[in-house]
Amino acid sequence: MRSMFSAGVLDSFLDNGVEIPNVMAVSAGAYAGMNYVSGQRGRALDAVIKPLETEKYMGFKTFLKKGTFFDMDFLFDEIPKFRVPFDFQSFTQSAKQFIISTANCLTGEAVYHDKFTDMDDFFRVCKAANSLPFIARVTEINGVPMLDGGMADAIPISKALEEGWKKIVVVMTRDKKYRKKQRYVYLAFLKLLYHKYPRFVHMVAGRAEKYNHSLEMLEQLEKEGTAFILRPAEGMNLENNQADAERLREYYRHGYEVSEERKEELKEFLDDND
Repeated sequence: MRSMFSAGVLDSFLDNGVEIPNVMAVSAGAYAGMNYVSGQRGRALDAVIKPLETEKYMGFKTFLKKGTFFDMDFLFDEIPKFRVPFDFQSFTQSAKQFIISTANCLTGEAVYHDKFTDMDDFFRVCKAANSLPFIARVTEINGVPMLDGGMADAIPISKALEEGWKKIVVVMTRDKKYRKKQRYVYLAFLKLLYHKYPRFVHMVAGRAEKYNHSLEMLEQLEKEGTAFILRPAEGMNLENNQADAERLREYYRHGYEVSEERKEELKEFLDDND
């Protein structure tokens, strides 16, 4: 739900003709990033927020009915195909490269996907990329069990540098003060439920440390002029399970406004050839 901030930022990019050639999306960031690549301004509002006003596709009742906290079939099948069609043709014909990550449960490593055979294949990967432990089922991609890519590499700054990107625009959904804390009770339950994936459990045990290290690296790159970071203002943080449509619209508008306020800075950053 925090990706609504990202959706607001990226709709501002579309309105202002900000062209980013490579788009790397993590977890729910894919729901914002895909619309930027396909050029479907405002689609996130119709695909994520508007349905909440009539259908509660998330929560305890959904979990009892579907076995997942979010109705993944509704989000990744019914909505993009029938309710609010995703323009997969424009997506595939775009000059922008789209990369999305999943976590390999067998190896505990991040897997990055940038080739999709068709829309079903694309949304199968997106479903896996958004499948958090406990609240979603493991999804198999080419026979490999996968979960949410953010579990393995929540801030893929090292991957971006490995790709050779000289300038990196980063959209965060937490404010600047946020640091991830180790959740020992969560980890204990993870060991019980995912005991057949010991490397995945081991990877998650070091997740907080890796996340905070990535933040430090990112902030250093920002000082050096390699990274440009857009993030919510202090006090604007949103809970992961926020289901109030107006609160989500507020978060979307905040993302749009943050981007608008800094669009001249961003233009200078992208145009600077130093």
